[in-house]
Amino acid sequence: MDLASPIRQPAPPRWIPFGETVSIRGQEIAGGGFYLGTPRNYQDSRLAAVDPTLAFSGQADWRGEGLGYWPRYAGLNDRERGTFLAFLNSERRAATVGIGYVFLYFYGLEYRLLRGLAAGEEGRTEGLRILSEVARLQQHYGSHGSFGSYSQKFLAVGRFKLGVPGDVTDNDWSLAQHIKAAQMVMRHQALSADLAFAWAQALTDEARSTTWDVVRPEIKTRFGQLYAQRFGQGLIIKPGRSKLTLSYRWAGPEVGTETIQTDLPDITRSQAPMRPLIALVQQAMGELEALRRVRRSKNGTPMAELAAMPEPLRGNQVPPTFRALVSDLDAALAQQTVAVMATSRLTQGCGMGAPERLGKREATSLIQALEALGFAIEPDVRFHGPSPTPDGHVVVFRLPNQAARTPSAAYAAALLMLQAALAVAGQGSEINQSELDVAVAAIERQFALPESEQRRIEAHLRWLQLNPVTLARLENRVRLLPASEREAFAGVLLEIAAADGHVSPAEIRVIERFYRALELDPARVPADLHHASVGGRPKTAAGGGLNADVIAQKLAETGRVQSVLAQIFNEAESAATAEISSPTPSVTPASVSAAPVEGPSDSIPGLDDEHMALLERVLEVAGDQWSRADFEAACDALGLLPDGAAEMLNEAAFSLAGEPLLEGDDPLYMNDYVRDQLAQTLSDQKKLRL
Repeated sequence: MDLASPIRQPAPPRWIPFGETVSIRGQEIAGGGFYLGTPRNYQDSRLAAVDPTLAFSGQADWRGEGLGYWPRYAGLNDRERGTFLAFLNSERRAATVGIGYVFLYFYGLEYRLLRGLAAGEEGRTEGLRILSEVARLQQHYGSHGSFGSYSQKFLAVGRFKLGVPGDVTDNDWSLAQHIKAAQMVMRHQALSADLAFAWAQALTDEARSTTWDVVRPEIKTRFGQLYAQRFGQGLIIKPGRSKLTLSYRWAGPEVGTETIQTDLPDITRSQAPMRPLIALVQQAMGELEALRRVRRSKNGTPMAELAAMPEPLRGNQVPPTFRALVSDLDAALAQQTVAVMATSRLTQGCGMGAPERLGKREATSLIQALEALGFAIEPDVRFHGPSPTPDGHVVVFRLPNQAARTPSAAYAAALLMLQAALAVAGQGSEINQSELDVAVAAIERQFALPESEQRRIEAHLRWLQLNPVTLARLENRVRLLPASEREAFAGVLLEIAAADGHVSPAEIRVIERFYRALELDPARVPADLHHASVGGRPKTAAGGGLNADVIAQKLAETGRVQSVLAQIFNEAESAATAEISSPTPSVTPASVSAAPVEGPSDSIPGLDDEHMALLERVLEVAGDQWSRADFEAACDALGLLPDGAAEMLNEAAFSLAGEPLLEGDDPLYMNDYVRDQLAQTLSDQKKLRL
C-alpha cells in the first residue's frame, strides 16, 4: 500500500529533538534525532533533512544497494525513502539494514553537533545525547570499515568540543589518542603505557605491518613491561610552543574538512622525546620475532609456540595442552630435587608423539618448551650434553627463577671434572656415595657456579650414573686442559679416589689413564694417592687450585676452529695448537702417549687416514640412515672394527659440534646437523689451501 499523500505548505528544515514524534505524510515517526523540512537553499541542502514533500512507499528495500556512497534523501527512490523512515521509526539497530541508511542518519547527527547546537548548557546536554547515540551506532555498525572510521573520529572531535574525557583503548594511533596524549602533555602528566605504545607504534614503520598482527597483543603487553621498567609511572614530555590544529573530514556530502584550532601542544612537531619509546617497541618486536614465525608457519605447534614465548610473558597459567605433563612432573619432583623420567613421556606430553630420533633442533625445541613450563632436563644439548634418546630416560628438575639459558664460562670445566670424578668413583664394585659427595664438594669449591647450574650439575650427576661417559671420550677432553691446570686436575681426582679410605685396583688403572692423558708420569700414582690419603695434595705447577676461566676457554676451542685457524698462523703456532687441541686417535692405555697418526691435508682432529676415509663415505650417503650391513662392509674394506670406528667418529664429532654423528644400531641414524658441520669444516680447509 502506498502511504504517500500531498501536503500544502512546505516548511524549512528544523531539528527534531530526541524523543519527539512527528507525522510525515500521515506516517508517525517516533524517536527524533534528525532534520525534517524542505531545503530552500544550498545551505539547507547540507542538513541531510527528511523532505516531507517527497513521496515514499511501504515496500521496503532493506539492503539499499542502490544508495551510492553519499546518499541524499532527495536522491532516493520511493522504496528507499520508505525504508529509511522505517529505520528511523525502529530501534535503529537492525543488522540487516544497508549501511547507506545508517550513514544518512549519521549525517544529520554530525551536522547538528558540529554546526547546529545552541549555546549554553542546553546545547551541551543535546550534544552529549548525540555522542551517546553515535557511540551506540558504533557498537552495532562499527565493524563496517568506513562507518567505524568516520564515527570514531566524530566521537573524538565531539568529545573534545564538549570537554568530555573519552575512553582510549585502541592499539592504532587515532585522533582520540592524539587528543588525549596532547592533553596529558599540556598538563605535565605521565603518558599511560597504552598511549605511549600506540604513539610509538605509529612512528615505527615495521610495527605497522600487518605481518605483526599475529603477535600484536603480546607486543603491547611486553612494551608495557619494558615501559614500566624504564619510566616507572610513565614518561612526562615537556610541551612545545606549537599548537595542535585538528582536521576533521566530514562524512556528509559537500561539506569538506572542518579545521578546529586548539590550545593543546602539537606533540607531533618533535620526535626526539619519542625515540626511547620507539626503541622499546623495537625491542619488544625483537623478542617476539620467534613467536611471530611460529604463528605464521603452517607447521606451528603448541610446543613450538610455548617455546617461542618470551619468558616475561609466560606467566603462571599452564596451557591446557601441557597440564597433564606438568601434573606428572610436579608429582615426580614432590619429594626430591631431581627425578628420572622416560623421554617418551616428555615428547608425548609436548605433542611430539613418538619420534624415532631427536636431533639437536628437536631436542632444543623440547627443552625450550619445558623451560617455559618451569622445568629443565639433563642432558641438555645447549649445556654440552648429547640429545636425549627417544626410548631412553632423562633427569628432570625444577628450573630456578632467572636461570641462564646458556652455560657459564666455568660450567664446561665443572662438567668435565664431574664426568672424570664419576669415572674414578665408578670403578669399584659400586659407586661410593662418599666419593660422589667429595666430587660435588670439589666442584662447588673450585667453580663458583650459579644456583641453576649447581642444580643442573646434580641432575647431570644422576644422569651419568645411568649413562656413564666412555673413558676414551674423557681422555680426549682432558687433553684439552692447559699444562698449568693438569696437576690441579689430577689432585682433585686423587682426593675423590681416596675419599672412602680405599682405592681399588680398577680405580688406580683409571687414574693412570688420566695421568697419561694429562701427560703426567703414571708411575707417580701410588705415591700421589698415599699423599692424598693422609690429607695432602700433589704439588701443582701453578701452586694453586684449578683456574675455571682458563679451563673453560680452552674447552671452548672446538676442533673446527683449531683445524681452520691452524693453517693461518705460522708453523710453530700451528704445531703448538695441534698438540693441545687434537685428541689422539687411540683409546687404549698402551697408546695414550703414542704420537698421533699423520692425517691427510683435509682432516678432522682425532681421525687418521682410515677413519677420515670412513667419514668421507658417511658424508656421501644419501638420506639420514645407513644399514648396519653397509656400514660394516665399509669398515671391513678399511680394516676397521665397526664399533670402534663408530666411537672414533662420534668422538671427533662431539669435539667439533657437541653431538655424536652416528646413533642407533641397525640402521645407523646420521645427525644432519653434525654432518653439515663436518662437511663445512672440510670445505673451509679446501678454501684456505686455494
